[in-house]
Amino acid sequence: MHRHYINKAAGISAAILVLILLCSCVSGGPGSSGNPSSVSTQDPGALVITPLPYTPGPDVPGTDNSSGPVNTDAAEAATATPDKTDLSTPSAEPQQDITLRIDSGMLFSRSVILKDIDSGKILYSLSPDKRIYPASLTKIMTGLLTAELLPADRNYEITKESIDFADSRGAATAGFNAGEITNKDALLGGILMSSGAECSYTAAVNISGSEEAFAGLMNQKAQALGLTNTHFVNSTGLHDDDHYTTAEDLLKLTEAALKNPDFVRFFTLDSFKAVTEPERQYQLTLVSTVFSALADYDFGKVKVLGGKTGYTRQAGLCLITYAEYNGHRYVLVTAENEGNKNTERYHFIDAAYIYKILQEEIR
Repeated sequence: MHRHYINKAAGISAAILVLILLCSCVSGGPGSSGNPSSVSTQDPGALVITPLPYTPGPDVPGTDNSSGPVNTDAAEAATATPDKTDLSTPSAEPQQDITLRIDSGMLFSRSVILKDIDSGKILYSLSPDKRIYPASLTKIMTGLLTAELLPADRNYEITKESIDFADSRGAATAGFNAGEITNKDALLGGILMSSGAECSYTAAVNISGSEEAFAGLMNQKAQALGLTNTHFVNSTGLHDDDHYTTAEDLLKLTEAALKNPDFVRFFTLDSFKAVTEPERQYQLTLVSTVFSALADYDFGKVKVLGGKTGYTRQAGLCLITYAEYNGHRYVLVTAENEGNKNTERYHFIDAAYIYKILQEEIR
């Protein structure tokens, strides 16, 4: 009986062994490459898992739920890094101001700025925020305040004090005589066209009571216009270390002044016959210091509409021109060079050169 159970157990064990061998054959056996995920028994001390081959799912571009081949070209294209040189994508960067290709080594002026005042673009600048002395470019502020504040329905005397003021400082005058009576138009012409110190002084005293008080008014106006690097001491531009500005501020000042019709009228006139009493035998003709010099320089197709000159020993020659070209208006400041009244007019030479480049690059 005992042997019967032993034989029966042996038979059962043999059957189990056969079943194990059959399963092993079907599965490919230990270490068989037929199993996509198998455990290697070559090294009993290490468990090495062979990864399943990756099959893209239906959410990957270029694949679907079918058992057909994957469109690998489409998949690669969808996951590739975008080509940064693709010109079909518009640039999101804002348009920059145009910068004219001007060789600063060709300029005599060390502080320059040019603006297209119709487009609002700065076309060129060289040290535009550098502190400079404005000399008679100061009279743009004097002329603007005179246009705004001096009553037009009165006459004004050119006093001996105003003549002595100019003569004692070697300042330029418009040619009035002490004691002559004239009007607002003649004073504006004398300030902006002939750069007359006696006219600036007369306007300042009649507006504010004294030149010192008028300088305070000039500084208030400068602050209102955002001229943050400008300070005035007098109405004429005679040198004072505390009387300064920048090319950029002069540009802003000129733009503001060009909105005043009375200012524009005399800023753009080449000559003007002044009314005086007693009437002269030969009428006083005021002549623009800008227009009297233009014939000596080639500005090409650029038409200079007006401007203002200036000079002191400390400031050098300086110039603001208001011009038109190709339907646009421009303001150009050329300042701070070593020129004087005995040298070439470097401020005009620089202006002509810059306007020449403007014509070459903007058509």
